[in-house]
Amino acid sequence: MAVVVRNQNQDPDLVYEPGFEMHYGLTEETCGVKTVTLYRTIFPPAQKSRPHYHANGDLIWYHLSGPKALWRIGREKKEFATGPGDFISIPRGEIHSTLNTSDTEPIHGVGGYGGCGGPYQSGKVFVD
Repeated sequence: MAVVVRNQNQDPDLVYEPGFEMHYGLTEETCGVKTVTLYRTIFPPAQKSRPHYHANGDLIWYHLSGPKALWRIGREKKEFATGPGDFISIPRGEIHSTLNTSDTEPIHGVGGYGGCGGPYQSGKVFVD
């Protein structure tokens, strides 16, 4: 059965990625999907995520709007910058962190996990 999730009726998750707003759209909890997660996120100005990886899900992310995001990927911390219109894919198990490069503007994006039905099922492990 098709399901429409009205994201504006949900409170953001402020716990999963401290300092970021996570607005879940498609998860096992919201619509019964078990193999993919889709969410909208807001990275506040100058916010950085802690280095981590996802043991159970491949990360995909689309940069909707805002300043550049700086991604540090792998143990060698290779840097990639994304801007509006860019996609990034990070395989499960790959260590990564993200930084909003602006001190004044938020970044808006849409992300997802392949292989799991929710962010808490992605097997997030902090490595710092």
